[in-house]
Amino acid sequence: MYNVVIIQKEAALSKYTRDYCMSLEAENIDLKEKLYVDALTKLPNMLQYDKDIKTVFSPKIVLVDIDAFSDINEYYGRDVGDYILKKVADSIKKYAYTEDMIAYRVNSDKFILLGHGALDIEKYETIATDMVNLLKTNEIKIPDLEESIVIDSTIGFCLEDKDTLDKALIALDFAKKSHKDFACYLHNMATESKYKDKLKYAKLIKKALDNDKVMPYFQPIFGRDAKTHKYEALSRMEDSDGKIISPGIFMGTSKEVRLYNLMAKQVIDKSFKKISATTDSISINLLASDMMDANINNYVIDKIREYKIEKQVVFEILEDESIENEPRVEKFIAKAKRLGIRIAIDDFGTGYSNFSYLLKLKPDYLKIDGSIIKNIDKDKNSEAIVAAIVSFAKTLHIKTIAEFIHSQEVYDKCHKLGVDEFQGFYLGEPQPYLL
Repeated sequence: MYNVVIIQKEAALSKYTRDYCMSLEAENIDLKEKLYVDALTKLPNMLQYDKDIKTVFSPKIVLVDIDAFSDINEYYGRDVGDYILKKVADSIKKYAYTEDMIAYRVNSDKFILLGHGALDIEKYETIATDMVNLLKTNEIKIPDLEESIVIDSTIGFCLEDKDTLDKALIALDFAKKSHKDFACYLHNMATESKYKDKLKYAKLIKKALDNDKVMPYFQPIFGRDAKTHKYEALSRMEDSDGKIISPGIFMGTSKEVRLYNLMAKQVIDKSFKKISATTDSISINLLASDMMDANINNYVIDKIREYKIEKQVVFEILEDESIENEPRVEKFIAKAKRLGIRIAIDDFGTGYSNFSYLLKLKPDYLKIDGSIIKNIDKDKNSEAIVAAIVSFAKTLHIKTIAEFIHSQEVYDKCHKLGVDEFQGFYLGEPQPYLL
């Protein structure tokens, strides 16, 4: 009888475990579905596009950009802007269906129509013309306003199999600069544009390095007590006119012309020197390539030891497949943790996420990606995703950081959900000094 009771208890426990795991799996599937859909327009988003494009044979992309959308938002307000985006999305989705294409919203004012099949430039010129005319002739009547808004758009399209979206963006840029309604990607567009930009920024970077004009800016990260808990060091560059340039402009070129290491070292040294005079903590971004480059990773560790700031440093790393599959990265992270350096996983919640590897890595922080945070005050899907991440992190004793805090409403929502730390322009912009 005793053995029967034990067997019954084990069977009940086994059923409970199975049911619990099935429940977690169902919740995970639901969260993933929400993650791949744009909350405002209900179109597939950029994450879904990235998945789909890998399975499409001979992809064709039509990239639609709403002209001067920021002006519409500024003049009429965000609610009107959102209403327009939903109406535009409906029109694009209906048109895409008639052409056997899939519509995506991939940016605030950009949409993609993804098709496939044989090369037919005349067909896609017709599609581009149709899209321009469709949006121009579709006057959008705004509720509670006594006027309609006419939308202008510019289109870039690409019919090549490789780097299709990047090339469509080049075509879009060409169309805008040429004041055309649309443009199809051609080889000389990329070559000429990239060559000119490369020359321009290579000279700018070299001059900034020679004149000691590469520097860190510091953005504060606040705790639940509204006090600064640490700073993130961000690369900046000053040109000859004193204008501060963000890394999105020069970072890619710095790698192409082999000046990235020199820039990284200047930013690291200046950041560590400044933080060493305080008791504050500082986080710095490290790519997988940085951790695999002995020249960079040895420099970072040597500087940390030189300034004796092991307990003040956090490495922010982007989790992707190159990290998991590279032993040198794993060794570098293990070495850093032995020194007392903390680890944060950056941009968590989008793209690649291997939870088993996360358990192995045992980071101190998860920085929730800004694309999830930015609309959390209005988007129930984003709220559900953040709640799940916070719950998961607390179970593993990992602190969470919300990026892109741009309003009181977003801050309040993240605080209510139990996020530990907060970062964004609403709380503090990057500055060349520590607060």
